[in-house]
Amino acid sequence: PHGVWFVSYEYAKQELSRLQPVKPQLSNNNYYEEYTVPLLSGAIAATVAWGVGYPFDLIKTRIQASVVGVIPKGGIWETIQELRMEEIARRHGCGSGGTGPFSGYVGGLYRGFGLKLLRSIPFSMIGFVVYEHVSKHLLLFGLSSSSN
Repeated sequence: PHGVWFVSYEYAKQELSRLQPVKPQLSNNNYYEEYTVPLLSGAIAATVAWGVGYPFDLIKTRIQASVVGVIPKGGIWETIQELRMEEIARRHGCGSGGTGPFSGYVGGLYRGFGLKLLRSIPFSMIGFVVYEHVSKHLLLFGLSSSSN
């Protein structure tokens, strides 16, 4: 999901940069551009990227965690079905199971998603603030050294 991550970041950064802070105490546009925009954009990027990639990552992890040397009979499809059945069994155990054709797929493919976001959003926020500051300083260094 790295492509989605960077595209989401750039899109969120552009959209947030166009917004003007409403409260007078937030009118320091420098702070808003240097910290608030990258922090919020990083959070949005992590959420979007993992929203797209999490089911694939979960399936991959399940296949990798299977018995060493034994490839699941149906591979990806069997793993998806196992996740679906586990989710349906979990819901029925709680008395709130669905019976539709996609029952269990979404919940099963996104189980643990909240914990993934709790870990990845802060790292993405910090990472993009650092990325922006390093990029800015490298650009300034590059411009100043080429003008000598």
